[in-house]
Amino acid sequence: MEFVVLLLIFGFITHRLDRRLKAQEAEIAALRGRLDKALTGAAPLQASPPDEAAAAAMEDAPQTEPLADPALAAEAAPPPEETAPPARPEPAAAPSPRPARAGWRELEESLASRWLIWLGGGTMALAAAFFIKLSVEHGWLGPGVRVALGLLAGFALMVGGEWLRRRPMQRAVAALQPDYVPPALTAAGLFTAFISVYGGFALFGLFAPLVAFALLAGLSMAGIALSLLQGPLIAALGLLAGYVSPLLVSTGNSDAWSLFAYLLALNGAGMAVVLYRRWRWLGWGALAGAALWPLLWMIDPWSRGDALPTGIYLLLTSALFLVPAMLGVVAGTAEDRLAEPAPATGWRRALPDWIRRKQRHPADRLAMMAMRLFGLLVAAVTWRAGHDAVSLTVLTLFALLAMTAGRRTERIAGVAWITALTVLLSLAPWNLPYVPSSPPPLTAEGQPLIVADPAGYPAAVVRFLWVAGGFAALFGIGGFAALWGARRAALWASLSALVPLALLTLAYALVEPPETAIGWPAAALALAALLVAGTTPLARHRHRPGAALGLAAFAAGASGAIALGATMTLQEAWLTVALAMQVPVLAWLERQMSLRELRGVALLVAVAVLVRLAINPYVLDYEGYAWIGYGYGLPALGFLVAARLMRTAPDAQGNIGRGDDLVVMVLEAGALIFTTLMLSLGIHRWMAGSLEAEPSGLTEVALHTLSWLGLALLLAADRRWSARPVAVWGRRLLVLLAAVTAFFLHLFALNPLWNFEWVGTWPVVNRLLLAYGAPAVLLLLYLWYDPPPSRGLRSAAPVLPMLLIAANLALEIRRAFQGPVLNGYGTSDAEWYAYSAGFLLFAVAMLVAGIRFGWGWMRHAGLVLVLAVVAKVFLSDMSDLEGMYRVASFLGLGVSLVGIGWLYQRLLRPSAAGTPPEPPLSPADDLPTDDPLNQRTH
Repeated sequence: MEFVVLLLIFGFITHRLDRRLKAQEAEIAALRGRLDKALTGAAPLQASPPDEAAAAAMEDAPQTEPLADPALAAEAAPPPEETAPPARPEPAAAPSPRPARAGWRELEESLASRWLIWLGGGTMALAAAFFIKLSVEHGWLGPGVRVALGLLAGFALMVGGEWLRRRPMQRAVAALQPDYVPPALTAAGLFTAFISVYGGFALFGLFAPLVAFALLAGLSMAGIALSLLQGPLIAALGLLAGYVSPLLVSTGNSDAWSLFAYLLALNGAGMAVVLYRRWRWLGWGALAGAALWPLLWMIDPWSRGDALPTGIYLLLTSALFLVPAMLGVVAGTAEDRLAEPAPATGWRRALPDWIRRKQRHPADRLAMMAMRLFGLLVAAVTWRAGHDAVSLTVLTLFALLAMTAGRRTERIAGVAWITALTVLLSLAPWNLPYVPSSPPPLTAEGQPLIVADPAGYPAAVVRFLWVAGGFAALFGIGGFAALWGARRAALWASLSALVPLALLTLAYALVEPPETAIGWPAAALALAALLVAGTTPLARHRHRPGAALGLAAFAAGASGAIALGATMTLQEAWLTVALAMQVPVLAWLERQMSLRELRGVALLVAVAVLVRLAINPYVLDYEGYAWIGYGYGLPALGFLVAARLMRTAPDAQGNIGRGDDLVVMVLEAGALIFTTLMLSLGIHRWMAGSLEAEPSGLTEVALHTLSWLGLALLLAADRRWSARPVAVWGRRLLVLLAAVTAFFLHLFALNPLWNFEWVGTWPVVNRLLLAYGAPAVLLLLYLWYDPPPSRGLRSAAPVLPMLLIAANLALEIRRAFQGPVLNGYGTSDAEWYAYSAGFLLFAVAMLVAGIRFGWGWMRHAGLVLVLAVVAKVFLSDMSDLEGMYRVASFLGLGVSLVGIGWLYQRLLRPSAAGTPPEPPLSPADDLPTDDPLNQRTH
């Protein structure tokens, strides 16, 4: 039943397609006749109706699209008449409404002309497979006959597809719109022949493995060849069949030479189609297959000696994928120009232009991705082969290939850096023997004598050093030679300057030489000298494009080499100091040479120093006190100097004061972070005895709080820095940190009332003043210098210092009666009365100060405290105190209340006679005028 339905559908589609082809043929014939008449001048070319036969044939045919060739349409247009006056423009006619069934007609055309055709091709391929399966189940035909019939059917379909494509009628259809019938037939035939060969090999054993593989490979190549005539689907099918064939047919003998020779031929055929037909997506498919096979080979069937065929395959395949980028664009055309990077915004302005993303040609993207993948595979071959001579030779040739291609076509010059990273990745896992540190010889006085590198390095280490030195020379000399006359001089200069430095760093990290070896720092200094010498000839051509970036790269390399030499010589904190001192050096070079590009290098160095000093846990293992001072103080000073040099450096037009950017802000923030860490670590090391110990108690926490508040106060008081964004936000963060610490730790977690910490025997001048009084005074001073921006914060900010002063007063009274350790549980009448008297005096003092200086917030706080004391006297002292203490409590309160009233009458008296009295004070009235945080008198 299904077969009958499919047959009816196929007949209906064939009938509609035949009618449509006849209609299109009649229309083409009519157009050709009118075109011939117009070209010979016999009749003007006008839209005359076709003949009756063509009209009859076109009744059921859908409307055809106009000719796709604009040149043909231009030829068919009638020549303008020179003597005729210009016609008066007619009003534009309203567009005719689209037919209601246009969408359905488009869907019908798409189904009939594309999807059903491909469905039909796939159905025919499945029919062949079902026939073979049915014949196997019923034993109708022998295996050889079945396979032969499948092959004949496959070849018949392929030949039929090509024959149909060559028919004039089909060519006419293909000229108007894509024709999917011939490729569908060819694809069905290719699939049928492929499964027939594979079935004959895997199911029936009719073909030897080598014969089956040859037949499958031949079918794959035939598909690729036919794709030149019948479209991209056939090419994709042929490539897929080619890459799958080695998986389907196993000869039982893993031979890398045969496999990679076949894959190389397949890759060449695929890239030839890409070049000829410009099907870029096919190149990505070929890249996937070409890169997957070496990876699979290295995972399982790899054997000793496979490095040579695999390496040759990777080199030649890399060259194949570089060809479209090198030959696909004619030199001097618009496509050959280097792509400009996108305009930099924000922090990206500090980065060099060559780091930013550019728009690339599709062929360039394919080449860059291919070099990345094959670079990883070359590194994997080097690891798998144990860094033998063959794998290292392949690695060298890969680097030379990339540098040559990058210099030949500078749009893809980045492949040189890809190979540099490949070399570093290949050498990084080199397994080297341990280099023993022999005891250094001593002088006559018994002091160690520093000697050169000890002889007796193992042979493997010496071989590694020669290899690393050879690659350093290759990239150093090759990059320096390539930058002359190059449009991307900065890239080649960075390759020449930074890759040798990276290789020297890698060698030092892998070998781990003794600390007494002076050959390593000597090599670093020699590299720095060479890079400095390289800037001399380049400086003579600094007016050329990219030369300034090249100078910046050499300067950065020299600075990095000096820092590396310091790393090899110095230890612990001095190493960080040496790295940090490179930042002001780079800033000075930028100012002297007007190289704005050095800021990106300075930013990288600054970030490295910040990471090493701020989040490096190993600094806690350093011994002693002095290193905290110079380990953090000198980098902070260097960052400040560099920030000032960069901020005042002139730009390219000589304008001074336009250097304030992200790099300057990072340097200023780094200086503030280092200063804060220097103070905090110094306090912790002094109080706890070790940087790894926990905080010792309230005294240490109080010192931290005071240091943060003092630093914030300096940032607010120093007018040179107070307006800088880093100073503004830095002091706000410091005050916030101090406020949180004071509130949660000073007042609650570490309060000596329940922490039983010794607070000192002296009155007033003791640890209570250090933990509560001093932070409160610094907070009030800071709020006076730098009032909070909002009115609500200005009103609420003084609450914390008042709480600290109140806590200081209460704890001082407690210390006076309980001793230096506030661990007593009983409270005498004298102590309880002292709280009332002390806080009453404190409230009066606040009222006097608030009235005298016009500080409304303090006057209101004093009134609130007075009311609190009144409540205590009437609610507690009346019942808890006995004898004279009760009398003194009420007497003192009464005198104080009367005195407060007298002060209000004297100091806040009404205005002179004849003028109306001032309205009563209220918080809403006097906050805007009496707020001390808005009355800065300094």
